[in-house]
Amino acid sequence: MTLEFHHGALCVSYEEQANAQGFTFGYMAEWVEKVGYGLVCAHIHGCITDGEYDKILRRFQTKILLKNIKPLESEGRDDERTSINRSYSRVS
Repeated sequence: MTLEFHHGALCVSYEEQANAQGFTFGYMAEWVEKVGYGLVCAHIHGCITDGEYDKILRRFQTKILLKNIKPLESEGRDDERTSINRSYSRVS
Protein backbone atom coordinates (compact mmCIF):
# COMPACT_ATOMS: atom_id res chain seq x y z
CA MET A 1 0.00 0.00 0.00
CA THR A 2 1.26 3.45 -0.87
CA LEU A 3 0.21 6.52 1.09
CA GLU A 4 0.61 9.88 -0.57
CA PHE A 5 0.69 13.23 1.19
CA HIS A 6 0.75 16.64 -0.47
CA HIS A 7 2.61 19.46 1.26
CA GLY A 8 1.90 23.12 0.65
CA ALA A 9 0.03 26.17 1.81
CA LEU A 10 -3.06 25.37 -0.28
CA CYS A 11 -3.23 21.63 0.43
CA VAL A 12 -5.92 20.10 2.60
CA SER A 13 -4.91 19.03 6.11
CA TYR A 14 -2.80 15.94 6.67
CA GLU A 15 -5.67 14.41 8.66
CA GLU A 16 -8.07 14.86 5.73
CA GLN A 17 -5.51 13.34 3.36
CA ALA A 18 -4.98 10.40 5.72
CA ASN A 19 -8.74 9.88 6.21
CA ALA A 20 -9.27 9.80 2.43
CA GLN A 21 -6.77 6.92 2.32
CA GLY A 22 -8.35 5.02 5.25
CA PHE A 23 -6.00 6.20 8.02
CA THR A 24 -5.90 8.71 10.86
CA PHE A 25 -3.39 10.51 13.09
CA GLY A 26 -5.75 10.33 16.06
CA TYR A 27 -4.81 12.59 18.96
CA MET A 28 -1.59 13.60 17.13
CA ALA A 29 -3.50 15.24 14.24
CA GLU A 30 -3.30 18.81 15.56
CA TRP A 31 0.41 18.49 16.38
CA VAL A 32 1.18 17.07 12.93
CA GLU A 33 -0.66 20.00 11.32
CA LYS A 34 1.30 22.54 13.35
CA VAL A 35 4.66 21.00 12.47
CA GLY A 36 3.72 20.82 8.77
CA TYR A 37 2.49 24.40 8.81
CA GLY A 38 5.77 25.55 10.34
CA LEU A 39 7.77 23.82 7.62
CA VAL A 40 5.68 25.36 4.85
CA CYS A 41 5.94 28.85 6.42
CA ALA A 42 9.72 28.54 6.79
CA HIS A 43 10.00 27.70 3.10
CA ILE A 44 7.57 30.38 1.90
CA HIS A 45 9.41 33.10 3.82
CA GLY A 46 12.82 32.02 2.57
CA CYS A 47 14.20 30.68 5.85
CA ILE A 48 15.16 27.41 4.16
CA THR A 49 16.24 26.68 0.59
CA ASP A 50 14.38 24.44 -1.86
CA GLY A 51 16.92 21.66 -1.33
CA GLU A 52 16.62 21.91 2.45
CA TYR A 53 12.83 21.92 2.16
CA ASP A 54 12.82 18.73 0.07
CA LYS A 55 15.17 17.03 2.54
CA ILE A 56 13.05 18.15 5.50
CA LEU A 57 9.82 16.97 3.84
CA ARG A 58 11.28 13.51 3.25
CA ARG A 59 12.32 13.34 6.90
CA PHE A 60 8.94 14.76 8.05
CA GLN A 61 7.20 12.09 5.97
CA THR A 62 9.25 9.28 7.54
CA LYS A 63 9.74 10.43 11.12
CA ILE A 64 6.43 12.22 11.76
CA LEU A 65 3.70 11.20 9.34
CA LEU A 66 4.34 7.48 8.94
CA LYS A 67 5.24 6.86 12.58
CA ASN A 68 2.02 8.44 13.87
CA ILE A 69 -0.51 7.14 11.35
CA LYS A 70 -2.99 4.39 12.23
CA PRO A 71 -5.72 2.62 10.25
CA LEU A 72 -9.23 3.97 10.75
CA GLU A 73 -11.27 1.82 13.12
CA SER A 74 -14.08 1.42 10.61
CA GLU A 75 -11.73 -0.20 8.11
CA GLY A 76 -11.20 -3.23 10.36
CA ARG A 77 -7.55 -3.59 9.35
CA ASP A 78 -4.58 -4.75 11.38
CA ASP A 79 -1.66 -2.39 11.91
CA GLU A 80 -0.19 -2.04 8.41
CA ARG A 81 2.47 0.57 9.11
CA THR A 82 5.30 -1.83 8.29
CA SER A 83 4.02 -2.38 4.74
CA ILE A 84 3.33 1.27 3.80
CA ASN A 85 5.47 2.71 1.01
CA ARG A 86 6.48 6.34 1.25
CA SER A 87 5.34 8.84 -1.34
CA TYR A 88 5.19 12.58 -1.09
CA SER A 89 4.38 15.45 -3.34
CA ARG A 90 5.56 18.99 -2.84
CA VAL A 91 3.12 21.63 -3.97
CA SER A 92 4.60 25.10 -4.44
